[in-house]
Amino acid sequence: MVIKLLLNLQCNMSNVICLAGLSNTGKSTSLRYLVPEETFIVSCTNKQLQIPGFKKKYPKVKVIDGKLEGNWYVNNDYEKITKTLKVVSATRPDIKVVVIDDLNYLLSNEIMDKATEKGYEKFTIQAKNYYEMIRTANSLRDDLTVVLISHIVNDGTDMEPFWKLYTSGKMLDKTVNIDGLFSYIIYTDTYVDENDEVQYRFRTRTNGNDTCRSVAGCFEDKYIEPNMKLVIDTVNKFESGEEDETC
Repeated sequence: MVIKLLLNLQCNMSNVICLAGLSNTGKSTSLRYLVPEETFIVSCTNKQLQIPGFKKKYPKVKVIDGKLEGNWYVNNDYEKITKTLKVVSATRPDIKVVVIDDLNYLLSNEIMDKATEKGYEKFTIQAKNYYEMIRTANSLRDDLTVVLISHIVNDGTDMEPFWKLYTSGKMLDKTVNIDGLFSYIIYTDTYVDENDEVQYRFRTRTNGNDTCRSVAGCFEDKYIEPNMKLVIDTVNKFESGEEDETC
C-alpha cells in the first residue's frame, strides 16, 4: 500500500532540450529529421517550417468528435499552449516529441501587449508565465521529449560578448535565470568551408562565452550534425543508461 501510494505521488518528468541560436542558423531546419507521425509542433508564429512537404506531414490541429487530431498547432497564448501540451501528453500516446518553435516570441508578444503598462509588476508576470511554460514542459509524460527553440542574445559587449537565451531584458533576468532551468542547451553554429560555402552544425558545449551546455559524458564531440533526431536519440540513450550510445 505504501509503495503504491509513493508511486502515485511521483511526478512525470519528460526530457527537455533547448535548441538555441541566431536567425537563419538551422534551428527549424533541423526538425526535418524528426518522424512526423511521432512529432507535435507548436508554432508561436504562423511561420511555416522549412521541412519538405510540411503541410502534408504536419496537418493543423483540429478537434474532431472531442479528440485532438493533427500535429501542428499555431498559438502564442501561454494558457492555451500549456493546456494543449497537457492534452497531448494525456491523450496522444502516438506522440513522442513535442516541439515549441520560436518560444521567445511568447515574450515578445507579451511585451507589446503590455507596453503601455507602468511599473515593474509586469516583468514579474512575464517571468512567471515563461517559467511556468518551461515547468509544464518538464512535467509531461515520461516518454515524451520536449524541444524548446529559442533565439539568443549578446548580453556582453562587442569586445567581450556573452551569449544567452533571449529574454525581454534585465528586469526579467533578475527575476529568473532562464538558462539555468535547462540541462541541455544545444547551440546552432555556422562556418565557412574551403569553398566559401556556409555550413551548419550544432555545438554541444560552451565556448566559454555562452550558455551552451549538455550533461557531461553525453556527447563525445563538441560539434555534431545539425540533426534534431540525432540529438534526441543521443540524450534519451544517455539518460536511460543504454550502453549502445551514439554519443
